[in-house]
Amino acid sequence: MCEFKVFDQEMLVAEGIVYAKLSNGALILRDILHSETDLKETLVMEIDVANETIRLRRHPLIGDMLCFLDAVARCEESGRYDRNLEELWQRAKSRGDETIRDLQRRCEKP
Repeated sequence: MCEFKVFDQEMLVAEGIVYAKLSNGALILRDILHSETDLKETLVMEIDVANETIRLRRHPLIGDMLCFLDAVARCEESGRYDRNLEELWQRAKSRGDETIRDLQRRCEKP
């Protein structure tokens, strides 16, 4: 069985991981002993079976987008519209706008 080491940038965050799942805006990792590690605002960017590694990407925007997409999926599955979708979308959109403005400030030098 493959047991993965999980890295956020170059920092080891978990070992012996055999299961990964996105749930409620968080990445849930489970090791061989069924202990769970919940990582918010995180996506898997690379799975390397040959080296038994998983590399992650964290950003506040990821959590907002995952919550929005989870709500969309629930609406599609139930066939019922959830009025919270608009609020979740506005939160994700606002976070994206903040990210762009922050990058402009940091990258545009006078």
